[in-house]
Amino acid sequence: MANVQHNAKLNQLLIDVGRSLLQYVGHCSSWSSRSDASLELEFPRFVEIQKQHVASLASVLTERRWSIDFGGFPATYTDLHFLSLKYLLKLIIENQQAVIAELEEAAHTSVDDHEAATLIEAILASERKITEQLRSLLKPKAAAV
Repeated sequence: MANVQHNAKLNQLLIDVGRSLLQYVGHCSSWSSRSDASLELEFPRFVEIQKQHVASLASVLTERRWSIDFGGFPATYTDLHFLSLKYLLKLIIENQQAVIAELEEAAHTSVDDHEAATLIEAILASERKITEQLRSLLKPKAAAV
């Protein structure tokens, strides 16, 4: 039986990932210019990957018969509608760094729960990859010659 502390931490990670700014922007109305077409095309994929992380965390918690709290989006996000995706990208990357920090801390404190530790490490690696790919979308494109 998994430690109650680990289940509570898994549930907090579920909230952190499931109510991230990336997830919020995936639900709200944002826009992008034609020059940012690659950002607009790639963005939904990142949102979907995070949704899969939430589903994985929920699955483990359900198996452990934990009453799942899905949390809510922070009220500060409500001012972020109808902004450009490129502008929001900088804020999303900052939020992703906070999510990664939470995952790193949880990875260190869950070493005695092999199932949780394995899941957290997998999600952490994926979130790092998402963040790197988001950063690469911020870089100016080289002009075609």
